[in-house]
Amino acid sequence: MISLSPVAAGLRGAWLLMRGDAKGIELFDGGPDTAIHSFWAIPLCLPALVCLKLFDWLQAGAPANVPVAMGRYLLLFVVGWLVYVLISHHLATLLNRLPRWPLFLAAWSYTSVAGNTLIVLGALPRVLGAPAPVAQLAEIVVLGWALWVQWYGIRLSLKVGRLTATLLLVVDTVVGVAMAMAGGAAR
Repeated sequence: MISLSPVAAGLRGAWLLMRGDAKGIELFDGGPDTAIHSFWAIPLCLPALVCLKLFDWLQAGAPANVPVAMGRYLLLFVVGWLVYVLISHHLATLLNRLPRWPLFLAAWSYTSVAGNTLIVLGALPRVLGAPAPVAQLAEIVVLGWALWVQWYGIRLSLKVGRLTATLLLVVDTVVGVAMAMAGGAAR
């Protein structure tokens, strides 16, 4: 039976990191099981992803075959996640940080849950019909916060400098954009 306590610790750690509290990283034990348990973050991201896609379809119109489009969107999310896991493992090796990689993976995974949730909250003003400047400001602020939380988690987990953390975050973003392009972006 799988214990949910590592998942709860991961979510609590992400919450603390969102608040700028470096002690959040201490909630991940950093062992091999930490990396394995971090994959629970994938299904935890799905509600936020479904909300974001539905929000997009509210504005742009739903595609003809919603289940297929949603399935493709979610499948590409999972593929992108796994691609980044492999790339980050390789990069951790190149950076001589492989022993810290399980800790990194957990921090990145659970801050992804937090970041996706933030992005949903930031999209609410747009969906609820707020004036464009208010909606755009909300989305920019939460996107910046979500990116910062991931960057902060990368820095703390791998014990790397600002530039290295930024480069790892850029790689993550490029993988996400590539998956979105592969799926036909908004559809």
